[in-house]
Amino acid sequence: MKRLSLLVSLALAASAMAVPAMALNVVNTSAPLVNYVFSTDGTVTVTDMSSPVYSGGFLQSRIFQGEPGSPAAGKWVYEYRLDLRCAQTLTSTPFATSVALSTGPVLSYDYNFDSVSTDQVYVVTSGGLGTVGLSSAGSAWGYTQFNFSGPVWASGGGGCMGNSSYFWGYTSNYPPQVVTATIATNTGNVMVNAYAPHW
Repeated sequence: MKRLSLLVSLALAASAMAVPAMALNVVNTSAPLVNYVFSTDGTVTVTDMSSPVYSGGFLQSRIFQGEPGSPAAGKWVYEYRLDLRCAQTLTSTPFATSVALSTGPVLSYDYNFDSVSTDQVYVVTSGGLGTVGLSSAGSAWGYTQFNFSGPVWASGGGGCMGNSSYFWGYTSNYPPQVVTATIATNTGNVMVNAYAPHW
């Protein structure tokens, strides 16, 4: 069953990216300010999952639900961070260029507080972990590819000399499930588990 799920995910990714992707509006924001989209007091209670990438790296996926009285009340929030700071490999030093997974329809809010509610993907470039943001995100048939603004390097031969992305996220009408995410690297794709909407 796991192999079938992986094959379905790969087929979906290939078919989705074979057609022109619709560009999503990506904005930079800060924490904890962005939490006020989901909470009236700027705090949220989250559930995290970390999936190993190489040895010592991981893709962190996070879910929580908009609280009553907030702009996104009742909606589901999905956040991700690729951390390769301590990721070790036996040969070359790889780097990641994107993460793709099934998201379904993505909702729009005002994540950067410029009074324009057309933001679809937010990147927490201040007040959180990470150093690498997103340059763009494109969606086709509900499958979204998040492209990094620069390489997210693994550490390579020793120590913790690699990079971590910033947290990025989006909001959905749909509750979570565990899906297969595809991390594109210069040495090939890496498949890991992540939270995503069950749409």
